[in-house]
Amino acid sequence: MRVFLALEVPGEIKEYLGVVKDRLAARIRGVKWVNEEAQHITLKFFGEQEEKMVREIGDALSGIERQYDPVAAALRGIEAFPDRKRARVIVMALEKGVDNIRMIFHDIEDRLSGLGIEKEKRSFRPHITLGRMRTPGPLLDRDIVAVDMKDFTVSRMVLFQSTLRPAGAIYTSIREFEFNKTI
Repeated sequence: MRVFLALEVPGEIKEYLGVVKDRLAARIRGVKWVNEEAQHITLKFFGEQEEKMVREIGDALSGIERQYDPVAAALRGIEAFPDRKRARVIVMALEKGVDNIRMIFHDIEDRLSGLGIEKEKRSFRPHITLGRMRTPGPLLDRDIVAVDMKDFTVSRMVLFQSTLRPAGAIYTSIREFEFNKTI
């Protein structure tokens, strides 16, 4: 099964991102936009994994939710990966909470390395994917829309199964980790 680990974004932020996405879609062509329900902050993509490995991943992460408080975050603005000159992915960058999310990410990397899961070589930049360009190209300043720096709280990490469909991926929760630091 195809799996990944992500931080769940609150519904009101997903609704707002839907409005932002619609405003961007009116300006930018050739983008496959992400449905609001599918918006999250990806921490680790595992790709295809056997069911046994998925259980081991969940077990390795067990207890991580007691190590962290919910994360106070805020939206910053529209960016692109790898950069605006060669945009492949249009994302919402985060302003607040980035350091805490990175700390969680590195903890996850350390916990999973014992399973033989390779650590990410690229620098981790927490973001919410809004759309993927069908053909990479520049993301021009005139195409960017203003964004309210909305505050929100991330309180749950989810191990998802991703089932690919022509209309878009369907995400099914396999295991959830609700942050509630008790130390």
